[in-house]
Amino acid sequence: MTKSERTRNALREVALRHFVADGFEAASVPAIAAEVGVTERTFYRHFATKDEVLFGDVATRLEWFGSALRARPAEEDLVRSVLAALGAAPTDPQLLAEIARLRVELLSAARIERVFRDRQGAMATELRALLVDRGSDPLAAAVRAEAVAGAVFAALAVWTEAPPPHDLGRLGELTETALEQVRPVLSPPGTEPGSAQG
Repeated sequence: MTKSERTRNALREVALRHFVADGFEAASVPAIAAEVGVTERTFYRHFATKDEVLFGDVATRLEWFGSALRARPAEEDLVRSVLAALGAAPTDPQLLAEIARLRVELLSAARIERVFRDRQGAMATELRALLVDRGSDPLAAAVRAEAVAGAVFAALAVWTEAPPPHDLGRLGELTETALEQVRPVLSPPGTEPGSAQG
């Protein structure tokens, strides 16, 4: 682990402790940074806002998701590719469950939903670019991308709103079920079950 990663982890750990002790709004970035032995500026190099500490598992631009998705075979079923890419999330599973619990305890449902919608848009952007690169019609790519991102974040929202403990196996099940529900939208025209092939 690099020094930067150790600093980020320490900042997150101390910030989470301050959020619980002082409340999210009252938690002080200068106090968090001082406890870790770094400057406030260093905190903001690792986290753009305090919110990002609680939403780091769904990072703003989802670069990790796009990279993992592009590494999947082009001929692979899109649902399978998305599930595999989601499995590559650069987040410690225990930390993910703890952050999900804290989000619900410390933030309003409206605030959580606003961030999830933003991240859903970022995921749709990654998916749309991939599908267009692989030859999909731009409109079809946009529809498929929005359907997949909507399904993934619907599963995440339901999982987050459920009472603790936040079992990651359950999140995986919800995500798979949600993606199966949008599968008809993901099939190229003429390949839906029961359609005539020609």
